[in-house]
Amino acid sequence: MTQSPPRARNSAFLSLALLGGLLALYAAVTLGSLGGGDVQDAVGRWVYDAVVLGAAAVVLWRAAAVTEERGAWLALGLGLLLWAAGQTYYSTVLYYASPAPFPSPSDAFFLAFYPASYLSLVLLLRSRVAHLESLAWVDGLIGALAIAGVAAALIFPPVLESLGGSALGVAVSLAYPCADLVLLGLLFGGLAASSWKSDRTWLPIAGALILFAVSDVVYLSVGGQSTEALNLASVGWPLAFLLLAAASWLPGAPAGGSADAGERRRIEMPLCLATTVVALLAIGSFQPIGATAVGLGVACLLAVLVRLAFTFEQNKRILARTRGEALTDALTGLANRRQLVADLDAALAARPAEDQVLALYDLDGFKAYNDSYGHPAGDDLLSRLGGQLAAAISPYGRGYRLGGDEFCILASTHPAPGEEICLVAEEALSDRGRGFSVTASWGMVRIPAEAATATDALRIADRRMYAKKGLRADSARSQTRGVLLRVLHEREPELERQLDGVARLAAAVGRRLGLDAEEQDVLVRAAELHDIGKLAIPDEILHKPGALTDSEWALMRKHTVIGERVLEAAPALGPVAKVVRSTHERWDGEGYPDGLAGREIPRASRVIFICDAYNAMTEGRPYKRPLTREQALDGLREGAGTQFDPELVKVFAESDLETPAAAGSSATAAPPA
Repeated sequence: MTQSPPRARNSAFLSLALLGGLLALYAAVTLGSLGGGDVQDAVGRWVYDAVVLGAAAVVLWRAAAVTEERGAWLALGLGLLLWAAGQTYYSTVLYYASPAPFPSPSDAFFLAFYPASYLSLVLLLRSRVAHLESLAWVDGLIGALAIAGVAAALIFPPVLESLGGSALGVAVSLAYPCADLVLLGLLFGGLAASSWKSDRTWLPIAGALILFAVSDVVYLSVGGQSTEALNLASVGWPLAFLLLAAASWLPGAPAGGSADAGERRRIEMPLCLATTVVALLAIGSFQPIGATAVGLGVACLLAVLVRLAFTFEQNKRILARTRGEALTDALTGLANRRQLVADLDAALAARPAEDQVLALYDLDGFKAYNDSYGHPAGDDLLSRLGGQLAAAISPYGRGYRLGGDEFCILASTHPAPGEEICLVAEEALSDRGRGFSVTASWGMVRIPAEAATATDALRIADRRMYAKKGLRADSARSQTRGVLLRVLHEREPELERQLDGVARLAAAVGRRLGLDAEEQDVLVRAAELHDIGKLAIPDEILHKPGALTDSEWALMRKHTVIGERVLEAAPALGPVAKVVRSTHERWDGEGYPDGLAGREIPRASRVIFICDAYNAMTEGRPYKRPLTREQALDGLREGAGTQFDPELVKVFAESDLETPAAAGSSATAAPPA
């Protein structure tokens, strides 16, 4: 709420203090019989009127001084002014009439105050409550019915008993408490709409309206007789005016309290009112409270039941929305990881299990796009790719976003082969434009054939995806490998050819062993690069035609450690580096650099050691003629159990060994050297 000008606010509170002093004088004279009859007459007629008129002026001043909520306070100020006009007419005209007519023009002015007050509360409610709660009208109805029921049981009987005269007079008399109840019901609805977070404005308004209702009931119940109760009522009306005037200048900031407390009050207040009505109906079982009170009480309880029904449906919608949000990626609208795990568990638990394919996708080039065009553009791209994936995969299964630039599909293989479905999803997750290219690497696993649990399926697909990502021409691992092989070619062209032959043999053995994509990739890369450390060996040692000295052998045996250090400089080649270090370890522990034995040696290193020996025997050396395939295999069998892993030698012999060296040398037999 916009703050009122400080000078105007200070002047308003000064005026309210002055009016409060006048009201205190009026209360002292009226309740304490201060002064003589003439003094009481003057104070009762003019001070009372001055307080009422002054309160109306303060509210109208608020409407004129501050533009915000001007309509609400203007309506209230006009309502107070109408009441003041009725009071002035009573003091100047009806005071001297004997007997005073009833109803009179003053009653018309008094009753005109209520429509203006209704309008003021509605406008204030619209201004103060940004979002009207859907159940606010039900809470307001519950409050109005509960208050009306209590009033009908406790207030109307004495009022009706004290009234007499014409039917019009009775109707006008009852109009005051009825209008007060409507005001209180409207106020109750306003507080319910604001989640019962009362601020500095609503509290004095509530106090004023309660004072109005109490004063009207007291006045009507004593029948206009001059009693202490009547005097209290005559003080209550102007006090209510002052509270309304003070409320108009108070800021609308919340008085405090947490949101949770407000939510509790939204539930607690209707329950308290319902409990009050139940107690009222219970009292009616022992003491007559009238048919009107019973009807209003029953209507209140029915309204509570309606609210419970609405609350139940509302909670169902909230629960469904919350469940949907918990299982949906907010950016793309795809299902998230939680939903994927649930779908995987359901698919694996189905009997009979349906053949499906799970594929994980990781975007290539997205980081560069995000860095170049910014995160908002990156989010737009992810959202667009997610929409493309959902549309492309819908005939086969479901798409998911796991977070960041990782996506996933789970699809049935009945409509199409698994690889074909994965390629469709890959195309959907690709985008190209001027200056950028975003593609997707993926890994696939068949369920339930290759995985029995959701965890296994995700692990296998993730490993295969990253293995394929490493094979891409634009991957960091592939680029680093290319640079190293180019350096090797420039330094030792012949060595590069030898390593290529070893890599071909290692790939054949890996296929025979049934390695997954990642393990196969590490094996082949390590075979290609297992002698990369020889780049640090001097040429006079590397190409020495004769036997090496002990110191030269010591330097030569460091080439695997040097190769490991070179490869570890590229984090993407870390697994390859560990394999390269052990490619010259022997099964009997007599190898180098660590003297590992048996299964302590990484399996990939054992495979490469066998492939390297076979390739050397079939290719030949300047000092040695090449062997045939069978001669080389016999040499491996002779070294099985000492140099080589005997089980891997058997696997090697059963593998497809169609290397260029083997094919070219198979026709020429040479004795073993």
